[in-house]
Amino acid sequence: MSATAERRAAQLVVILALLLFGFYGLVTPLFEASDELWHYPLVQHLANGGDLPVQRAGQTDAEAPWRQEGSQPPLYYWLAALATMPLDDHDWRTIRRINPHSDMGVPTRDGNVNIILQTPQAYAFPWQGAALAVRVARLVSVLLSAGSVWFAYRAAAQLFPRHGERDPRAWLRLSVPMIVAHTPMFAFISGSVNNDNAAVFFGTLGTWWALRVWRLRDLSLRSALLAGAIAGLGALSKSSVLGVLALFSLAALLAQDDAAMTRSAWLRRRALWIGGMTLVTLAISGWWFVRNRALYGDWLGWNAFLDVVGRRDTPATLAQLWSEREGFVWSFWGVFGAMNVIYPPWVYDVLNALSGMALLGIVWRMMRGKVSPAGWRALALGGTWVGLTFIALLRWTSLTPASQGRLMFPCIALIATGLAYGWWAWHRAVLLGSVLALSALAWLTPLLVIAPAYAPPADGWARPLAQRVGAAFGDAVHLVAAEPEALTARPGDAVTLHLNWELRQPVTRNYSVFVHLVDEHDVILAQRDMHPGQGRLALSELPAGRRWSDFYTVRIPAWALAPATLRWVVGVYDHATGERLTLPDGADRLFLDAALTLQARTTETPLLRYTNGVALLSYEASARVLRAGETLTLTTSWRREALPSGEWAISLQLLDEGANKIAQHDATQPLAQWAPGAPITLTHPLAVRADAAPGVYRLLLVWYSPQDFKRAPAYDEHGQFVGDQIVLTRFRLP
Repeated sequence: MSATAERRAAQLVVILALLLFGFYGLVTPLFEASDELWHYPLVQHLANGGDLPVQRAGQTDAEAPWRQEGSQPPLYYWLAALATMPLDDHDWRTIRRINPHSDMGVPTRDGNVNIILQTPQAYAFPWQGAALAVRVARLVSVLLSAGSVWFAYRAAAQLFPRHGERDPRAWLRLSVPMIVAHTPMFAFISGSVNNDNAAVFFGTLGTWWALRVWRLRDLSLRSALLAGAIAGLGALSKSSVLGVLALFSLAALLAQDDAAMTRSAWLRRRALWIGGMTLVTLAISGWWFVRNRALYGDWLGWNAFLDVVGRRDTPATLAQLWSEREGFVWSFWGVFGAMNVIYPPWVYDVLNALSGMALLGIVWRMMRGKVSPAGWRALALGGTWVGLTFIALLRWTSLTPASQGRLMFPCIALIATGLAYGWWAWHRAVLLGSVLALSALAWLTPLLVIAPAYAPPADGWARPLAQRVGAAFGDAVHLVAAEPEALTARPGDAVTLHLNWELRQPVTRNYSVFVHLVDEHDVILAQRDMHPGQGRLALSELPAGRRWSDFYTVRIPAWALAPATLRWVVGVYDHATGERLTLPDGADRLFLDAALTLQARTTETPLLRYTNGVALLSYEASARVLRAGETLTLTTSWRREALPSGEWAISLQLLDEGANKIAQHDATQPLAQWAPGAPITLTHPLAVRADAAPGVYRLLLVWYSPQDFKRAPAYDEHGQFVGDQIVLTRFRLP
């Protein structure tokens, strides 16, 4: 391919990227992209003349609708505010109706993924008000990400420079921006209001400039000033982009000079270049870090961010982060909506297999000695930027739950380069086939994955259900029929209830439905709350006679006490006030006829594994109901699976939902003396206070170190971190 044809092809890739990102922006409902419901309010605030917010813990949505995003550097928000400033977006809260039941960050079987209770006002064409302003802000993201695609190509051109007029590596260079543009998660974020788009732009621009400085040995004043400007503007987009300072510095150190240059001249030239770059960076962005220091006590403003978004109880260990690896990888390829709309798992398996094949291709080429000295230096340069980004992400996600692979996108140009090079190492056909497959996935995703997740259900019932109910909540919301999918289950199972509904007369409030599974003592073991239509219908906007089918999937805790007989309970209520609609007999909930038999576990897999080396096999209670002034005896069965370090104590406590404690038993255990692999039974007498009030109490299990009270993290049977304070079950005190 000639140089002219290649450049035109690269420009065509950018045009395709613009169309693709715009396609995602059109298909994704307003505010349903990751964190957009918090990013846009900051854009709106600045567009209407507001100052940079000062973050405080405990602020309400009315006070700070941008939540943690108010701690982000402001450049992206200024750009989007400038674009939307001429528009009247006073009605933005009208179309940003937050769904209080949304399963943010948790893919579910039964939907309820929407963050917003959508309103037709947001989609009436021509768009007006905030409906138009949000889309204009999305357009700013589209343009920034198209720039990222272009500079990904320019970076690839630095890594694989042309050799001759007809260079066969043109396909390799062009594949890099194609992979960037057609990574579905990147395309999704690119069509949303999100400051990541500015961070990725400056990260990719910085990648290209660093590679150029290294390859052309350009340590001129101009290149230092431009590097500083890129780093400074990147830092004003997102603090993580500050890592390009290290990338630029390494590029300067790896750039080869005249062999006759003295050591002192070599050092002086690089010191001046790095110093000039750093001064420009500070001149552009230093004020932001000084502001953070003055307001929040730290240069990056992390304290304020964490105060709002929430910290982990204790910083995550490497083992805990490893247990979150699947979500990390999935969210690199594509987890949409509020991080809760996913592909079928086999899609991720195929993408991961392609990535593994690319890695093997790189290793195979290295082992054959096909990497030149310049290639090794390029690998060191690119690997440093990817490694720095990954280490910073590990540090950040150890403080707050943020194991999202998309946070690696500032170095996506290098990741795409690695994929392209690895596939090309096998054969050009492998490269082209992989890129085309990824492109097809990216274009099909909005239609086959995103749009169906938010489409409201059709008027009518999906199918007749076995159990006729005919219950009228508030004489308006009629539960016509019900049908559970199963009549037996075991702890850890997910069980589903199907319901058919009809609105007999209009209502003025957007009521929610609750579904509970309760035991013989009316203790809730599992529950599900959502708006009608799998969370997608606003009841106040439906006409009389509207019908719909819903299904509700709840998971019984893996450590629930069994055997037991459970009942399904259904009710309708106003989430804003807590007021429930009543049935004709005055009851505010309906017990369905079908019971669910909870059978005992049959597997010998431990319920929980702790990092102190012990595993919980089972537990039993001397009673299912508490009595004030009496003792409840718990028996737990354990197995030592590893040699523990230090001394550990076990604590069991009974607390109400307000954390008021009515019983506790602690005991230090000689874990090092437990026989490895042999079951160990412990007895825990819990003397219930005589003045304990009636209600439902949680049974809390904790392992802790008596020296510093540090708690041991626990993992479930699938290796997923579940916390360091485990609610085993609940008891009712009549």
